[in-house]
Amino acid sequence: MRPSRARGAILLALALAARTARGDEWKAPEAERLRSNPVATTPATLQKGRALYQKHCATCHGDKGLGDGAAAPFNAEKPPSLAGPKGAPTLTDGEILWKITTGRKEEGEVLMPSMAQKIPAEEDRWKVVSFVRTLAGKPEGAAPR
Repeated sequence: MRPSRARGAILLALALAARTARGDEWKAPEAERLRSNPVATTPATLQKGRALYQKHCATCHGDKGLGDGAAAPFNAEKPPSLAGPKGAPTLTDGEILWKITTGRKEEGEVLMPSMAQKIPAEEDRWKVVSFVRTLAGKPEGAAPR
């Protein structure tokens, strides 16, 4: 292999390793992690949360939260499963809300858009949190604290 090709292969491998490694870096601040969902889980809450999820989240995360939405192949990174063992079930309600609200942008790439403008009422974002819990088959707040 010529030196320029070898250098290119090394750079590509490093870029892929960095992209894989950064998945663990997106952590909510402790104060946000400890927040509890103030919205009671009711059929109406879940219905509103589901509607907001379908409108703003399912395109990437998929209808069942498996990270297999129609736009998933076009993302810089595959959207995580919200139902899998490393997804929403491992996060507190506060962490989920923080991630929905702030989004994630690294190296100029939007890895997850902020929903703060698309879902401006924090109460409605909490409803999405409650709905996301149903994707994992867990009740509201069931994540480890």
